[in-house]
Amino acid sequence: MLELNLNMKLLEMCSKCGACYSICPSCTHLPGYDPRQVVADIVQGKFEKWLSSSSIWQCLECHYCLEMCYQHYGFENAMTALRTIATKRGLNPPQVKRGWDMFAKTGKLGEPALPARKKFGLPEPSKSGGEELKKVLDALKDRRGKGHH
Repeated sequence: MLELNLNMKLLEMCSKCGACYSICPSCTHLPGYDPRQVVADIVQGKFEKWLSSSSIWQCLECHYCLEMCYQHYGFENAMTALRTIATKRGLNPPQVKRGWDMFAKTGKLGEPALPARKKFGLPEPSKSGGEELKKVLDALKDRRGKGHH
């Protein structure tokens, strides 16, 4: 379980509690989304099957679980840990990769809907920060390549 780097004692209590379940947007709007089962499986050492599951990507990271948690831990920690491992193993969904690629290229996660902005009297969005972002990301890659972390 070192790969997950999670507090198993807190996760075990988390899997039995459910205080946050009723306020989690994903739990209330996505049939079949059950982070308590994911957490219970992690505690039992059965997390591998979740790395290729869409469930770990359905957490919105809204922090509601953290706010409601009596331990101030929240199952978001487990989802984030699983996403990190899945990404390192290349198991993230294609839309996540597309999002990262777009962000690296343009500095944005998506393009704004210009007709909708005009309809609501919103100003033109700022130009892409992609060039500056690319410089920063390239500098980080260079630093990592030279042994900096």
